[in-house]
Amino acid sequence: MYCKDGMILPPGADIIKGREAIKQRWILPEGVSVPYHKITPTEISVKDNWAYDVGYYEGTSIKRNGDKVKFKGKYVIVWKKEDDDWKIYADAWNGIN
Repeated sequence: MYCKDGMILPPGADIIKGREAIKQRWILPEGVSVPYHKITPTEISVKDNWAYDVGYYEGTSIKRNGDKVKFKGKYVIVWKKEDDDWKIYADAWNGIN
């Protein structure tokens, strides 16, 4: 899903670079799940081997104790064509109230 040289820019944290480091960042703690996650793109543009999409996301996570937490926010993703597949080069997001 991410380019070899991809990066994520999580809110309130340093930039995380490289496919393996990104994979480790997305591993959920034991007993935590995200049963619902939806993105709604508001703009998509493609030029040659690069593209971006901007939009909103929403979802629900379930904590270890069973509590459900709803979340929502906005995002921008930069896509790069790598080996004839579109992969994420840069992924940034932050929450909204």
